[in-house]
Amino acid sequence: MPERGAPVRWSTVARAYARQARASTLGRAELLAELDRSQAQRGRPNHARRFEPERLEVGGPSLALEHLDPGDARATVVFSPGTNAYALLYADFLVALAGRGFRVVGYDPRGHGRSGGARGSYTLPELVDDLDRVVRHVSRSIGGPIVVAGSSQGGIACFYYAARGAEVAAAICHNAADLADPESFRLTRIPPRLSRRAAPALRALARIAPELPVPVTAYLDLAREPVRGLGDSRRALYTDRAIVPFVRLKTLASLSREPLARPVEQIAVPILLLHGGEDSIFPRDYIERLYDRLRCPKRLALYEGLPHYLIVDHVEVFLDDVVRFLDEQLRAAVAAGGAAR
Repeated sequence: MPERGAPVRWSTVARAYARQARASTLGRAELLAELDRSQAQRGRPNHARRFEPERLEVGGPSLALEHLDPGDARATVVFSPGTNAYALLYADFLVALAGRGFRVVGYDPRGHGRSGGARGSYTLPELVDDLDRVVRHVSRSIGGPIVVAGSSQGGIACFYYAARGAEVAAAICHNAADLADPESFRLTRIPPRLSRRAAPALRALARIAPELPVPVTAYLDLAREPVRGLGDSRRALYTDRAIVPFVRLKTLASLSREPLARPVEQIAVPILLLHGGEDSIFPRDYIERLYDRLRCPKRLALYEGLPHYLIVDHVEVFLDDVVRFLDEQLRAAVAAGGAAR
């Protein structure tokens, strides 16, 4: 197991790649057992067993969905996890939302968790397509107001979905980005000047070898981000069998330049941005600048002293802010509907 702060061990990455390539995905029972272990280390109960699984088989790779219905829900929150993670890893947050009257549908995007597709193989537009598939499925099968929410890379997917003109009541983004903005080169462990110079070569190489695996720790310094009971997120990456520890070259190429469907200033979907003041992956001034560009109904919730994984470890700190924002946007939507009639 890698030690905190240790350099990348390529032998560990190679073994993890071989394991993932053979196994493709874990069964749900194996995933729940994995969560039993990790939640015990964190001193937390495993709420994942409360969810009802479903598979979405139409329109693209098979997607694993997880439902939790509190009954008489005010809206449905569709949740997208962070880089190469899986929805049930965020069960504490999703269960807390259900406890406040929201139906939740978490899902694993392609190449993540129990969903189909080669492990760690996707582009940002494909992630947004997966989110759209789930939203449309929920709209058809459940109906009612829908909110999208996501953490880290999942937050970016929600932000890009909002920029497509998504017909949702709101977007809750624990971090977001405009990856076509040169400032986004700051979102990796590689010095921004070097990242900018290397980007054209990265994209050219991705056209030649799009499926070449790249360790997540090659571009994100996860050892700087603590996770309660597990040490740091680098340790979690390599010890949780359901987290894929690598992406593909085409993934990095997409994340290095992908433009929004419309400028940030033209996004109309109400957006709540959540950000931990000690987040070492998304700089605070980057998030503040992105927030300032938004012209839609918006709110920025900053949590001083909290790290990147606040959405996993500190649900009690931000939950009220999320529920308050959703209540406001749902009331506004009802009022606007009444005015239109």
